[in-house]
Amino acid sequence: MSVAIAPSNIATAERIPYTTADEAHSLLQTAFERFMRLIESLDPEDWSKPTACTEWDVRAMVAHQAGGYASGSSYREMIRQYSTIPKAGQLPEDAINILQLSERADKTPAELIAELKQVGAKTIHNWAYGFRPIKWLAIPHPVGGFMSLGHLMWITHSRDTWMHRLDICRATGRAFEQTREHDGRINQLVVLDVAKKTSKKLAGQAISLNLGGIAGGTWTIGHGGPKAELEMDVLDFNIFVSGRFAFDEAMQRAKISGDKDLIVSAFKDLLILY
Repeated sequence: MSVAIAPSNIATAERIPYTTADEAHSLLQTAFERFMRLIESLDPEDWSKPTACTEWDVRAMVAHQAGGYASGSSYREMIRQYSTIPKAGQLPEDAINILQLSERADKTPAELIAELKQVGAKTIHNWAYGFRPIKWLAIPHPVGGFMSLGHLMWITHSRDTWMHRLDICRATGRAFEQTREHDGRINQLVVLDVAKKTSKKLAGQAISLNLGGIAGGTWTIGHGGPKAELEMDVLDFNIFVSGRFAFDEAMQRAKISGDKDLIVSAFKDLLILY
């Protein structure tokens, strides 16, 4: 028999507040600054180390970031990159990533850093405050669902830089710089997306999500008293829901209490856009 395993007064994931233009700018700025500090500190041998994105080493990951920030530098560049046509079965961003990397195949680490410095501030401002005529446009996405360009600019871009900083830290053995204010808020917005994707799977029931670490917290997802709890390190959880850990590998890093089948139902095929 299932029983509630956590008090009902913990934070409700579905009620996590959405962001604003000013907060999006702050999240983007901090994510960018920390990413730049990290890559500028790398040793020459670090750039060829493999990452959790199995087709990319560290240099390729930075090239992707350089291309991503370049895409927000102007309407012309955004349209040019976003007009890349994916192959059958290919995600749109995968086709864009291939373009970004191919155009930077011959760039040195120093040149990639210089490009990021050149476009970073302008792009961050554009994503937060610019592109107003098109921010309302929404497009279907196989992972993100029906998603507006504004959501991509305000939420996904800072999350992408945050996650790739974590990728590089783990690839190179560097410490991952964290604060509750920044990293905790990035994670909150991930949990909000997790709640949107998992609530329907719970069929009127609820679970507790307990994420440990500086950026973590505890939330209920669904309705009523939680019938199960997933406890996991917050960074491991983000690696998992981004698709970098398979479900079985992630569950080896997690602790499950209560109705295990409910946890499996909620998280088995979960994928969040980063």
